[in-house]
Amino acid sequence: MLAIHQQPVTDLLFVYGTLMQGFLNPYARQLHQQSRFVGFGHLPGKLYRISWFPGAVPDPKATSRIYGEVYQLQTPTETLPVLDEYEDLAADGSGIYIRRALPVLVADQLLTCWIYTYNASTAKLVPIVSGRWPKE
Repeated sequence: MLAIHQQPVTDLLFVYGTLMQGFLNPYARQLHQQSRFVGFGHLPGKLYRISWFPGAVPDPKATSRIYGEVYQLQTPTETLPVLDEYEDLAADGSGIYIRRALPVLVADQLLTCWIYTYNASTAKLVPIVSGRWPKE
């Protein structure tokens, strides 16, 4: 069963791109209004430039990191479906992203957070070596 149909296993969300602080799109504004900022975090993996947005590919064996922000959602059953639409989740798993619950390190504590992971080939993509999406 895909995450899109599951009840939330956590009320925490890790974001690493256009949903972070400093981005002014309607979805970022909604997220920040309907959640509490927990802190900055990271997990092992690689970040790629897809277009005007990034894609994360977590990998527990990676030495590189994906950096972002963690939010506690006030109403995850209402907020996550809206963000799923923004992130192009598809019920059949064919969307640009898949939402997965993964451990994220926040202030020396591992927290289980939802994260939107990139769901396509990265063969022709440029990795973002710093693991941080620029606020352009």
